[in-house]
Amino acid sequence: MDNALIYVAVIAAILVLAIFLPRWVRRSTDAAGGREGRRYATTRLTGILDELDTTLVLHAPEATAREVVDGVVLQQPRKFTRLGGGGYGIRFIEPDDAIVRLVDDERGTRLEVERVREHLGVPNTSEFWADLRSGVSAAAHVRGIDVSPGRPTHHRRDEATGTWMPV
Repeated sequence: MDNALIYVAVIAAILVLAIFLPRWVRRSTDAAGGREGRRYATTRLTGILDELDTTLVLHAPEATAREVVDGVVLQQPRKFTRLGGGGYGIRFIEPDDAIVRLVDDERGTRLEVERVREHLGVPNTSEFWADLRSGVSAAAHVRGIDVSPGRPTHHRRDEATGTWMPV
């Protein structure tokens, strides 16, 4: 009789574990996956914002700098667009997902990101921004214009519109 009671207790414990263990495992793995996903997204967002915060100074007047940037933008119409008002658009989905402007700098003319729209929860135009900067830098060197990194801008998210604007 004692042995039967031990077997019943073991079987009951196994049944209870079989009922509650999968829920506990699922909850703990979901929580761990969520934590890791948030950590990855934060790391990825930090890298993207570091790229978007990078600026480029062309040691030339604005008219000359605009000629250089126009030449690069016109060579890649699927990535870049000239916008009204003197800005340039970087396309992820729409032609103005990121807006780039030329602004006066004490050393010449600075090329910087003015606004970025996010898709899928993060800004997605950082690679195209790097392409534009490297293309402008190469075109400026061909024309004999000195280029240097500019002071970084810092972007913050506008919660109402989902866009990133300089602070």
